[in-house]
Amino acid sequence: MEFRKLISFGKSSYVISLPKAWVTKNRLNKGDLIEVEEDGPKLILSKQIGESQEEEKELTIMVDGKSRDWITREVCTAYITNYRTIKLKGKELKTKVKMLQDVIQNMMALEIMEQTTDSIVAKDFLNMDKVSPTELLRKIDIVTRTMIQETTLILDEDNYDSINQRDKDVNKLYFLVYRSVLYNMENPTKALKNLGVGPRDLMRIQNIGFYLEDIADEIRRVARHARKAKFKNKAIKDDLRDILKDLQNYYLDSIKSIHSTNVTKALKNAELKKPLDKKLDEFEIHMNNDVSLSKVVHAIRRIFGSIHNMGRSTYTLTTFDKV
Repeated sequence: MEFRKLISFGKSSYVISLPKAWVTKNRLNKGDLIEVEEDGPKLILSKQIGESQEEEKELTIMVDGKSRDWITREVCTAYITNYRTIKLKGKELKTKVKMLQDVIQNMMALEIMEQTTDSIVAKDFLNMDKVSPTELLRKIDIVTRTMIQETTLILDEDNYDSINQRDKDVNKLYFLVYRSVLYNMENPTKALKNLGVGPRDLMRIQNIGFYLEDIADEIRRVARHARKAKFKNKAIKDDLRDILKDLQNYYLDSIKSIHSTNVTKALKNAELKKPLDKKLDEFEIHMNNDVSLSKVVHAIRRIFGSIHNMGRSTYTLTTFDKV
């Protein structure tokens, strides 16, 4: 935080100097207009810029000699860092076209606008000033809840394909959360003005989004391995069903405290992890060294850890007056 001295200017005005770093970052020059908005005791200053004037970044990615994972990482990075136009080029494009189309489709609102034998041009038209990371988190939560609910049924019906598709939906939403958080961190006055979120809120949103995406990944793994497990008796199957129900309840209790930013409830939920881990320990003793069940237990442990860490984001990044 910086402090600036208020200086009298004439008979009816006062002035303060602006930080040089902020002026340089926003490419301001002498004579440029600054928007001034009153918000109670605060004044919000922002660079005057129309939506049509905002710089639209472009990036060209060469695809030759690169694996799908490599290209995916480059496209994802460009998308998250708000490159509005992404061009894929290379001699190998014609042999990789289907794969490249799939990579682009994994990014929310990124559409192919032009395609030739050696290039694909993808563009999005999102107005990032109106994309709320808080609303995106709630959408991820809704999909994740459904995944967990469907996974509690995996022992009786093979619904893995549905769970797998929902995990892809979570990935798309999380990429956009990440992008929105970065954009608003780079434009803090806009974030406060348009969405009412500050730096602490953005850090909290990013942490929670990270763990939600991890939970969805692990839920998919639980479903994939649970359907392959061989249970030596009905009791073990029933025990796993109870653990999955405990997981669902633990998640729901935790996410409610997160949405309500209830510190006291989040602290109480933090006490639930140890007994749940102990229940998993007891289950492992009786599961007869089944490889698939071992992978299920490992994934559930990771989910318990991620839920616990989500709660930590509430009681460490929310003020204690919200109880």
